[in-house]
Amino acid sequence: MASDRLFIPPRIGGSTPTEIIFRQAHKAFSNIRNRRGGVIKVGRHIAINVGGACYGNGKPWAQGGSGVYFGPWSPHNFSEALDDGEPQTSQRAEINAAIIALDKVKELLDQEKLDTSLVLIISDSQYLVDAMTRYIYKWQDNGWRNARGGEVVNKEDFEELDELVDELEDDYEVFVKFWWVPKEDNEDADEMARQAAGFYDSDEESD
Repeated sequence: MASDRLFIPPRIGGSTPTEIIFRQAHKAFSNIRNRRGGVIKVGRHIAINVGGACYGNGKPWAQGGSGVYFGPWSPHNFSEALDDGEPQTSQRAEINAAIIALDKVKELLDQEKLDTSLVLIISDSQYLVDAMTRYIYKWQDNGWRNARGGEVVNKEDFEELDELVDELEDDYEVFVKFWWVPKEDNEDADEMARQAAGFYDSDEESD
């Protein structure tokens, strides 16, 4: 079941993000390349990079930020700081970025501005990808308790994200998959998140 949400890149070159994802300046969406009959084509499925950062992560005055990157100069690119009063952590910022991305997908589908049957969420957060492709099923079966018997951290956020994934699949017939990539392949979303969190180039690392 977990594998249904995990993206397995097609065998194109080294199957790196730059080889799999097609981006074009001022195009609204980034698309996924595929191989059919030995021919590499650009399909209509879309890819969205998400990133999270937290200035002063773990400190009382911390501020988190989320970044959502549809493509170079896409009008749908978006970033925002986590709401005041919420736990400010880099993990919550990562989940929030994925929620923002899928909310936007729903909005575009409702407006008939998007035609796709698959959305790929790309993240350099192993925490986010593992949670949504592996652990969430165990958490649900265990009443949202982790392996140590405690309540799952960020439970409400994961519930919201999981409901969005299910809603897109059930009501829109759009499947959502998650793909972990190294940080260097997620720089655009991460930079947007850092700016939303209040970072500058010389500031400390976000995690």
